[in-house]
Amino acid sequence: MRVSQSFKAALVSYAETPHPASEDGRPPRLSPADIAHLKRWADDDRADEVWNTISRAAQEHRGLLPVQFFIQEILGARDIAQSLNHRRKHRDRYRKRAAQMVQIAKVLREPLPNGLLLIPSGVELARKVDDAAQKYREYVAASRNLPGVIKWTRESKPPEVFMSLLSNDLKGITGRWLDQEVAVLTQIAFGDPDFDKEQVFWVRRRVKRSKAVGKSTR
Repeated sequence: MRVSQSFKAALVSYAETPHPASEDGRPPRLSPADIAHLKRWADDDRADEVWNTISRAAQEHRGLLPVQFFIQEILGARDIAQSLNHRRKHRDRYRKRAAQMVQIAKVLREPLPNGLLLIPSGVELARKVDDAAQKYREYVAASRNLPGVIKWTRESKPPEVFMSLLSNDLKGITGRWLDQEVAVLTQIAFGDPDFDKEQVFWVRRRVKRSKAVGKSTR
């Protein structure tokens, strides 16, 4: 069996294999969006060529790239990018809940008239609640930075975050900027044929396409 055939088989197998809840390093349970993504990927005529290019580049740079790891990385990048829509939609709700947590933490720290805490572990509990409130605020922050990824803002679009995240991941794995391959994987991930390697180039350069135009290089 040729390598190109085995990759499509791996996609089909990954979609059909039961995936338990993530623990002990096992793959996470597949969502309906994951299954739809895997079907688009397996049905795309370019899937084998893209995998072969990335696999060869990885082997030349660092060594063998496991197929399952690669599939998980792509699905994970799409999930992270798509979470932007959820964050925007529910921003007010998460911020309100964070404020409620802060108030609860204050109550837990309040001593009784005798100076003792009603709940002996109140201070420790309050610290954990404050930490949770901070996580809620960070989750829906107006903007945030991740190493190697474009700065997220309210205006950021999921495909742009996906392009940036995947471009930098593949650069680390292969030592090359694979703009064409990232463009194809973005088209598959979001079911949209309009993304091209020029968009990938400008996104990873963290500038808007309206700025100085240059040609992408691998």
